[in-house]
Amino acid sequence: MNKLTKYITTGAMALSILPFMASAHGIDNENKGEKSEIKSYFGEHFDRDEQNEHKAFTGTVTAISATGFTLKDANGTVYTVTTANAKLVRPFAGSIVLADIKINDKAVVKGTLTGTTIAARSVQVMPANTHPAMTKGTITAVNGNTITVQNTHLGVVSNVTVKTDANTQVTKDGQTATLADATVGTTIKVKGLWDETLNVLNAIRINIRTMFSK
Repeated sequence: MNKLTKYITTGAMALSILPFMASAHGIDNENKGEKSEIKSYFGEHFDRDEQNEHKAFTGTVTAISATGFTLKDANGTVYTVTTANAKLVRPFAGSIVLADIKINDKAVVKGTLTGTTIAARSVQVMPANTHPAMTKGTITAVNGNTITVQNTHLGVVSNVTVKTDANTQVTKDGQTATLADATVGTTIKVKGLWDETLNVLNAIRINIRTMFSK
């Protein structure tokens, strides 16, 4: 099994949202007999507050307005989120605008609570049934927009199915590249959104490297 960072635990594939990070899980794809380790966390673009001056709220977007959206948490509490002064982001994808937020998106909101209204400072959203994740390894197969990435550690082989699209950002050793550069035998690092229903990693960023540090 791959060496896990302090943010990672193993277990069944399920999302547990915490402020600024999520746990990662060993993935057992029973349909394909594949096992893999996915490191999962909220993306590096999400603004952190080292002074803990703003509280974090998690939940599901239930409605959109001209000034923000409503957020329903796991306990059923509904908050009105105002975003006029907020930084809005998606994991690994940089800044977005209010129009990019959709009903049923999952959201992590950091801001100041007054009654049930949150004056947001930072908002990160992602589609339902997904969570941020990353993996790295060697490409063993390319089939259209689907890439198989394999990790081998202490004799244990792990495979991750990676889906790409026209919006996937690709670099090679820090320089702009294309998906055509992601060939069998290439070593890559992938950041994206793990689809908890299909058990695939939807790639947002792919970094092709000639060699990864041990």
